[in-house]
Amino acid sequence: MKLVYKIWVEGKTKAFGEGPYKLLRKVEQLGSLNKAAQDMNMSYSKAWSIIKRAEKELGFKLVESNTGGVGGGGSRLTSQAKTLLTQYDEFYREAGEILTKLYNKYFGELL
Repeated sequence: MKLVYKIWVEGKTKAFGEGPYKLLRKVEQLGSLNKAAQDMNMSYSKAWSIIKRAEKELGFKLVESNTGGVGGGGSRLTSQAKTLLTQYDEFYREAGEILTKLYNKYFGELL
């Protein structure tokens, strides 16, 4: 047996969690929301709506986009998005450690 958990931040709707986190990491890696969506087997419109919903709930922009042209288009994370990802990484890691300790305390011998 093992502990499984999900953590997300919620306002009126789900604002930020594992899905938006992974999508933003892909944008950071690939430099494009479209490429990130394709890599995750997701439509561009779904990826766009995930980002827009998160931005609305969080109250700040996550992605800045450049339209095509000679050099092509692309997307990059805002400085606030980069900070959010770093803090989410640290929070998720620390929460996992605490939850694992609690799991072991209450269920370690039973399960």
